[in-house]
Amino acid sequence: MDFLDELEDSDDIKRWQSLFGYTHVQAIQKIQEHRADLSRVPITDSHWDIVRAEKEAEGYNKEAYEHSHSLMTSLTSNSRPRKITSKTKPSVYLLKLEGPLDTVIRVQSAAGLDIAPQEHRGTDDSGEHTVFCKVDVHTKEKLGEFLASQGSRFQPTFIRYSRAEKDLSTKSAYPTLGIDTTMPQHRLCSNDDPKLVPAQNQYPVWYFFYGTLADPSVLKRLLGIDPSYCPASVVGGVLKTWGGKYKALVDAPSGKTVRGQAFLVKNQEQEECLQLYETDKYDVVRCEFQLHGKKVKGLTFRFIGDVDP
Repeated sequence: MDFLDELEDSDDIKRWQSLFGYTHVQAIQKIQEHRADLSRVPITDSHWDIVRAEKEAEGYNKEAYEHSHSLMTSLTSNSRPRKITSKTKPSVYLLKLEGPLDTVIRVQSAAGLDIAPQEHRGTDDSGEHTVFCKVDVHTKEKLGEFLASQGSRFQPTFIRYSRAEKDLSTKSAYPTLGIDTTMPQHRLCSNDDPKLVPAQNQYPVWYFFYGTLADPSVLKRLLGIDPSYCPASVVGGVLKTWGGKYKALVDAPSGKTVRGQAFLVKNQEQEECLQLYETDKYDVVRCEFQLHGKKVKGLTFRFIGDVDP
């Protein structure tokens, strides 16, 4: 009998379901993760001897009690303020609505929000229909503090929602690759100034790709189409690396150019797939590139983190 078979027959699954509110599948996964985690801080035998009678009366054994300690440590550490650098944007998470946080109204109350977050319907890892809401990192921390203050054993399901932000101004050329849009020479001349092209919801729109998105196999997997590229070179950027291997397009003097591929994004659905692929380490910015010997106004993904030295 292997480990999983033993676990299927174990009372530990029911214990973890009862104590922590896990589903059957979640309980198996959490027990396996706990036993495989060699870095966890174990509860000493002397500590367990002191609390054993009380905790066993509550349904714990030593292993489950050890897991409860790790959950409380996680909640406490998550409630500590984090230092956010100028290049780091606050993280966004999808919170599964379940347990004591099964409605957006309860989430609003627990986190002390002025407005209830918006519901989003989808499927979980097991393919079951479920409901989520978006919360930022500060709300996530407030929910952790609330559950800790209630002595709750419930562990909410948070899924990192990471996508490249697109927020093109209607009043300035911001954001544009390689250009400080606050400088006088880059200010608008009129409401229909070419610097405002492309607009936020303008489709189709040309994108300049320079890294993995310039690989047709990657784009085919993302969009489900056979992509058609055009050789192009963008102005105002330079390629760096981050993480030792990933290409990063960052601002550079306007005389600098980068060679890559241009691709015509047909609609918002295609664009959102690309934003999710690039993650929140990038943002969408206006740019100008040479295409078929002509200047084209388009968009690209600019890296916003720290590049390798």
